[in-house]
This record gives sequence, C-alpha cells and structure tokens, in this order.
Amino acid sequence: MEIGDKLSGRYLLTNTIGQGGMANVFLAHDLILDRDVAVKVLRYDFQDNKDAIRRFQREAMSASQLLHHNIVEVYDVDEEDKQQYIVMEFVKGTDLKTYILQNAPISLELVVSIMSQILSGIDVAHKHRIIHRDIKPQNILITGQNEVKITDFGIAIALSDTSITQTNTLLGSVHYLSPEQARGSNATTKSDIYALGVVLYELITGSVPFDGESAVSVALKHFQEPFPRIREELNYIPQSLENVVLKATAKEPKDRYNSVQEMLQDLSTSLSANRMNEVMFQPSDNLDETMIVKPIKPISSASKVLSEQVSAPEPLDETVFQSFDEVAPISVPKRKKGFLGVIFALIIMMLLASGGYYVYSQMMRYVTVPDVADMTQAEAVELLSEFDLTVSTVTQAWHNTVEAGKVISSNPGSNERVERNSQVELVMSNGKEQVEIGNYVGEMYEPIRSQLRAANFIVERRDLASGPEDEGKILGQTIEPGSKVIPENTTITLIVGSYSESFTMQDFYNLSYDMVENFAAAYGVTVETEYEYDDYIPEGQVISQSPSNGTPLVPGDIISVVVSAGPEEEEIVTASENITIEYTPIYAEDDTEQTEPLPNTIEIFIGDSENNINNVHTELTIEETKTIKILMYVPVNGTGQYRVLRNGEVYAENFSVYPD
Repeated sequence: MEIGDKLSGRYLLTNTIGQGGMANVFLAHDLILDRDVAVKVLRYDFQDNKDAIRRFQREAMSASQLLHHNIVEVYDVDEEDKQQYIVMEFVKGTDLKTYILQNAPISLELVVSIMSQILSGIDVAHKHRIIHRDIKPQNILITGQNEVKITDFGIAIALSDTSITQTNTLLGSVHYLSPEQARGSNATTKSDIYALGVVLYELITGSVPFDGESAVSVALKHFQEPFPRIREELNYIPQSLENVVLKATAKEPKDRYNSVQEMLQDLSTSLSANRMNEVMFQPSDNLDETMIVKPIKPISSASKVLSEQVSAPEPLDETVFQSFDEVAPISVPKRKKGFLGVIFALIIMMLLASGGYYVYSQMMRYVTVPDVADMTQAEAVELLSEFDLTVSTVTQAWHNTVEAGKVISSNPGSNERVERNSQVELVMSNGKEQVEIGNYVGEMYEPIRSQLRAANFIVERRDLASGPEDEGKILGQTIEPGSKVIPENTTITLIVGSYSESFTMQDFYNLSYDMVENFAAAYGVTVETEYEYDDYIPEGQVISQSPSNGTPLVPGDIISVVVSAGPEEEEIVTASENITIEYTPIYAEDDTEQTEPLPNTIEIFIGDSENNINNVHTELTIEETKTIKILMYVPVNGTGQYRVLRNGEVYAENFSVYPD
C-alpha cells in the first residue's frame, strides 16, 4: 500500500507515520466521518506468516474490547488485496520514550499524573482479563496536553495464552521483563505490574534500571540483582514515591500489588505530606528460592584476550531477544601468542553457555499456576489447560464472600511454580451457608430470639393479644419451617402472645388468617370474613380489617377482615393480523449475470403472553409475494406485538394489536 491509496473506498492514506518489523502505520483520512485516523497495515511479506497474522489479529481483538480514554481506540478491522489492516484513533503527539529523553527530569507531580493515566488504562485491560505483556514507554503515546494513550496489544493474552516462550523466542521488551518471565514462567497481571514499576522508575530517573550488552544479560539482572534504589542517586525523591516503585518491582509476584487499582491508589497519595517519613518498602523475600542461578562474574583477564578477537556484539533488540540456546557461535581466529589464555577463555564461555542452557531448560520445564479465584469451574479448567495443567479433584465449601459456583482456591496456589502436566485441586464455593428454619410456634420467645440472633438472623417481634396461657409464647412466624435461608440476609418476625384482661383490636395486616382466628378464640369475638383477589398480598393473608388497630373491644364483638385470594387469573384470548410480504429479487455477489435470484429471508418476532418480542418466533424464506397470518395470545384487556424483518431489515411492525 502506498500514499494516495484508498482502503475500502473510505480511508485515504495521506502520510507515513512509522514502519515496524511487522507492520507499517499510515496517517489516513476517514472520508465518511471526516476525521484523521491511523491505519496499521500488516506488511506484504508477512501475509503468509501465520504467527504474524495471529499477533496482528490478536492486537485488533484485544484493543477492540477496551473502551477507555487512556487506550488507543480501534475503529475498524478489514483487509484489502489480502493485506490486513487496523483503523485506529490517531494520536497527535509522541511516544513516552521520546518524551522522557526530551523532558527529563520531569516534575514529580507530572510523573504521578502520567503514571496514573497509564495505570487507569491497564486497569481496564486487566478487568477485561487481558494482559498487555509489552508495557514500555515506546507503546505509550502522549499528547501535547500530557494526555496518555496506551497502544500495541499485539502480544496481549486473555489470561489464558501460553507462556512468554513461543517457538524458543521470548516476547516483550527485555528492559521491562519481570523476573518470572525471564525465568520462563507465564505472564500474569503481576508481570504487567512489574513492567509498570519499571516505567515509573524511568519516568522519575530518565533511565532504565538494568542495562547490558545483550538481552540475556539484562534478563538475568532482572531476577539476580536487587532493583536499583532511586534515593541513592536522587535523595530528594520522597520515600513514599520510591516505595511504589519498589513494591511494583518486587522479585516475587506475591510481594507486588495485588492489582493495578491498588497500585493506582497508593500512587495517588505518594506525594502527600503525611507520607513523607514513610519507611522503605521491604519485600518478604528478595531472591527466588525455587531456582538459584549464580550471578555471572565480571569478565576475567583471560576472557578479555578472547573479547579482543571477536566482533562487537549486535545492538540490543528492544522487542525480541533470542533464547539461550539460539546464541550464534563465536569464531576465534588462531593466534600463536596467548594460546593458554584463549583456551581458558573458551572454557569460561562453554561454562556460561551450559549455564544458559540450564536456565532455558528450567524455563521450559516449569510453569506458574495461574490465578483461578472467582472463576467458574469450566473457566478454571480451560485456563489451567492453557498452562499444561489439569484438574485432579474438586471439593465444595461454604464461603461468605465468594459466590456459589466460583473457585475459592487452588492447590498448588496461584503463582506457585510447578512442573508442566501437574495436577491442581480446586475448592469451589457453595455460597454462604444456608440454615434451615425451625418450627418455633409454641416455644417461648426469649430463648428463640437469642438462638436466632446468635446465628446472625435479624429478629423482629410483633405482639398479638392472647389468653393468659399463651403469654410470651410464639404464636406464628413469617418464614415457613423447613425453609433454607442465609442468616445475614434474613429478617424473621415472630408473633408473640400478649395477655391483658382488657384488650384492643390488633393489627392483622399482611398476617395469616390463622392469627385472626387465634385472636377471636382467645377473646371471644366473632369474625366476619370476605375474600378478594390481590396482586401483591399473598393468598391467605389479611388485606384489611375493621375496626382498626387499637380499637377497644369486649367479648362478643364482631370484627371483619378481608383476606387475599391471590392474583386473579386473566382470560387469555387471541389477537391476529394478516401481513402481505412482497418478494424482492436479490442476487449472489458472484452471480455477475444475475440469472438466479435468491429467496428472501423472513424473521417474525412476537410479543404476547407466551413469547418475548426480542426472540425470533418464526423464520422462513419466500420466493414470491406471500400473505401470512400472525397469531398472538393476549389478556382480554391487553395487546400483542409483532415485528417482521425481510433480509435483516424491518419490513413491518405493530406494538398495539388488540384482541380479535
């Protein structure tokens, strides 16, 4: 594709923004919406490269799910002449790497502002279960108004892809690579948090924490060497701000922030005056105890003899670096002098190579157990399988915070390193433990109240006039015996007998009719009863009464109550309408002569007492104009609805079809 080309008749390429190893980015103008956009085009020489296509498609899929003002928005995905392209939001500005080089040192207030925007964007990605895996300043754009936009989700994974080792190549930028990724473990949200900590370090200091002549040496530093202290060089930096960096970049994932949101909250107060005297963050363990690799010692004098005879190392590739067993062999020209030194240097190089092979073999042997908490069992099994792990046993347990059907924990737990093909035990939640309600009628109120409150029920008392023999006894309860409920969410009302020689009319509203009969028997009054339909008061409970609550009564008086008969069942009748659907000839795109018209696809949606208007009721095809009868079942005083689509477009609809 070239400047001046028009993609899909809509996007006019006007300039070149940048060129990469896999794709070219053009500035284009959207002729329909009259706006500038960025168009990322997969290079022609990668059109048959399945890995490149997969990565390109992954970027489009990942970014298209994320709508946030700090993430570059994807507008469209298509292909032209077998070249795939992504249409994205055009950000007028520069990348953060260039911004740092041009503006360092950056004020701490601006550092916090920029970093907060980055964290907000990545937080949205993580909440959509997407790990970026390539967080670095080069993939963060910043405008002239210091507005941040995150881009390049090309190697992002949906918390379920394979580890970062793919076809013996480590993806991601080595300067921002987490220790667990450098050891060959799977990328997690905490790997992104480590990279975010490195970006924050670079924003503050203007440089990366670890550098070296090769990608391998930088990777080793990430899990061998302590993370550099900012305050040792810049003592004016508040300890509270450095602590954000130290916690985000802890060697062990368990010592880092649990989420990007937690890191954002900590960063937001890092310049507060009340945190200026904060103690330095100390991780629980600075070294990985699972696999110990001895640091590579400074090159010996004998090695220097060898180094004089080999060419300078290739420049460090920021994005992709070779695995340890792919390092090209080094040729050493023959020299008569210093022969023993050369032999000694060769031995050292062989030892280093064997050490590299050991590290690589450990990478491929072990995986890190992913976090499956709060997932369904099916989701957990699928995610674990992506990490070459299987589920052995599943047990059930009650849990106060994890909802029913979700994973409480796993064994081994998340972030533990295990051999591939290991088995994992899951503990699934049954939700909050339910308690069966007993039959408390006839029991004394006080001990039952104490018992229920001890079980975390909310207990309410309602007195009902009774004879002396029922004083203080429970005469009724609002929850049926045998019902299973969660105590913390449940209020139970107990109806308690209350004796008095003089008595008044009680409040029976919404109580069972049995309560009225008990009252009448205890005090010698007569009950007159009527029944009415009611949509809200359950059947058998009192709707109204006469006299009202508190009216003085004497034995022999007559009281009246209206009792609910439940909701009235409405009569269902038919409503219908005849619709004539005209046939419109359409032709297949490859039928250039237009000799064989295709049938029209008709979809009918019905809304009545049996059907939802949003669901297809009937689907058919027609090859000529046809009249159909749409039949609906509606209440006698109600109406029916229908909608007819022809070839996906609304042909006819009526939302007020009255009964026949």
